[in-house]
Amino acid sequence: MAEVEEDPNAFAFQEDDHRGAYIFTASHPAENQAASAPQPSKRRRVSGKKRKSNMPDATPVGEELSDSDNGSGLFVSLFSGSESKEAIELRRRTFEKGWGDLLEGRIQRVLREANQNTLDEVGSFMWDAEAKLTADGEGASISKKIPAGFIITGPNIASQDLLFEQLAETLSDAKRAARVVRLRSAGAPNLKAALKKIINDATASLSERSEDDDIAEVSVGEDGRKHLNYDLEGLYAFLKARESRRVIIAFEDSEAFDSGLLTDLIVLFHSWQGRIQFSLLFGIATSVDLFQARLLKSTAQVLYGAQFDVVQADSVLESVFRSAVAGSQALLRLGPSLLQNLLERQKDQVAGIHVFISSLKYAYMCHFYANPLSVLLADDGLLDRKLLQPEHIEAIRSLGSFREHVEASVEARQLNHAQSLLDDDEYLISQILQQRQKRLDYLTELLRSLHLLTTTGLRPGSFTDLYVSALVNGVDLLSEDFSNVFDSARKLGPGEIISLITSLLNAIQAGSPDLDLQGWESDADELVTALSGIQDKVETLVTRAKQSGQPLKSKYSAQGKILRTTVVAQKVQLSHDSATLTDEDKAFTKAIDDLTELLSTNIYCPPANSLFLHEAWLYNSKSPYRDVFVPRPGTTFERALSRPHDYLNCSCCAKVDGTLAATMPTASILYHMYLETGSLVNVSDLWSAYYALVGDESDMGLDERSALFRFYRALAELRLMGFVKQSKKKADHVAKLKWL
Repeated sequence: MAEVEEDPNAFAFQEDDHRGAYIFTASHPAENQAASAPQPSKRRRVSGKKRKSNMPDATPVGEELSDSDNGSGLFVSLFSGSESKEAIELRRRTFEKGWGDLLEGRIQRVLREANQNTLDEVGSFMWDAEAKLTADGEGASISKKIPAGFIITGPNIASQDLLFEQLAETLSDAKRAARVVRLRSAGAPNLKAALKKIINDATASLSERSEDDDIAEVSVGEDGRKHLNYDLEGLYAFLKARESRRVIIAFEDSEAFDSGLLTDLIVLFHSWQGRIQFSLLFGIATSVDLFQARLLKSTAQVLYGAQFDVVQADSVLESVFRSAVAGSQALLRLGPSLLQNLLERQKDQVAGIHVFISSLKYAYMCHFYANPLSVLLADDGLLDRKLLQPEHIEAIRSLGSFREHVEASVEARQLNHAQSLLDDDEYLISQILQQRQKRLDYLTELLRSLHLLTTTGLRPGSFTDLYVSALVNGVDLLSEDFSNVFDSARKLGPGEIISLITSLLNAIQAGSPDLDLQGWESDADELVTALSGIQDKVETLVTRAKQSGQPLKSKYSAQGKILRTTVVAQKVQLSHDSATLTDEDKAFTKAIDDLTELLSTNIYCPPANSLFLHEAWLYNSKSPYRDVFVPRPGTTFERALSRPHDYLNCSCCAKVDGTLAATMPTASILYHMYLETGSLVNVSDLWSAYYALVGDESDMGLDERSALFRFYRALAELRLMGFVKQSKKKADHVAKLKWL
């Protein structure tokens, strides 16, 4: 049979694909029976590892993918197909650099470093317990117990999948001959299934594991004897042949397991402890006491355990946020509205950290896949005048930031500049190419201001909240949003002022590794000199105050105010008045004022949306994110069934405005009838009403057989979508599941 060459872009999405839906009706199998090719013979699977492919047809072995089949094939031409191939390729390369090269590795490193202390503690406990099990004397009292590590994960146990993955990698030590099995409640509903999972994972390496659970026997041992795949005798024979005895079983969501199942497993492991050295790990969301209360007292007594507290999800989220969202290596900036939605969902839905990372990557994809102006994020050496098309220029002139920039130029009486931006394409391109450095300067100014502000500790709240607020309103210590910063600074004592200045100097010198922000001491000579001068001045005042025996205070401190009592007309009036300040106190007050003025001058940054062409590097769209990560399939189904014309764009239903019509799809017709019924629906009555609408005497003119076929198929579709189910009260009725 001749090979047919397929268009590599056949499966690429086009810009107008969302405007209509297309229905493809397959022909009857009998019509193409002669032309159909014989089915290939069933081949024996020799590897348990299945190949997975998301493509319609897998590429044959030996054939290489063309350039259009890899990453660049997923980026379609924008501007209604007018975007050049060079611009498409540059968008793809910029996306791969922004996400893959700069962020993905950093995120994984942050996640792994967050669990490092827990990994070390659990590993140390496991190997120490092994030594005690084989020791004499004091260890003899626990020689018959099972080592158990109770890992307190907190309520967000879904975010600890990486932790147990790291534990499996750490504890699977070839030198110690330990094998690790991870169990979840969904994969071990009963004792037999749990034992099958344990034996299958413990007796097979990652490349040898079979996904076929239908095999009822497993061959182990040198004598060729076969054991049932849920018999621990087979596991013992397998380990004995390889001079290994240690098996570590991790119950990731132990509180979701049935207490009876956990008891049976622990008792069974304890009975085999002399031949197989079992060790257990329990992921606990509440507390060890509550978990122990679910077990029999006799079962809990066979466990020799220790408790380990892991880094909570909020701390991990903060670290990932600093590195991937706010860090200097982040090529794309997420807008405040989108960030607020992401953070709220993490708290409200108790979502895992991987969901946040997926949302972050999806935002990158949406921006670089669908925004042609994302090419402006490319490096200077890649973005040139020739690459920018007239469509790019037209799109830029339609941006809100361009309009605001032109209006600001007119108000500043820079008329030539404004006129050139509107009329001269070359001048506009030159301004566009200059925006890259201005964007980098702005981000540096933003991160430095936030780093200094968090170092002072004068602004309450987390770094994520401060970052989102800075994107919206900027950073201005003289504004009302930051008024509490100066109030807190003025109430500090001499020692606290000295510590604050020391922290600021260290922050300027060292920068922030979490934000990938380098120190900028060479760029802040005046600030460093001024801070050092204030610090020396305060230290001198402290020394002089000690010599005089008077405490050093300022007019802002509590010691600088006295309570005055006045009697007027036999009534006592209380008032606050300033205490008498010494020369040292006045000098200390002047030092505080100089410090606050210095902070207000150097900790400043405008809002992100005030920059020219911020649409190219600030992504703030919430709609795609909500549709994907907070979907509402029920609402979508109901809209499609009630108004099918909005999706099908067919002429037969164009005049139907949410009412019932015979030309509508059968499922839509039944849905409209479904809305008028009670809790139980008589199928015979429903069929009669439907056939009266589409039968021989109607405009559709369907015969009874065709109408009955459509009716049952539509009823099955409604059942699949969760609208109806078979009624247990009456055999000829269906129960209604949704009321609108």
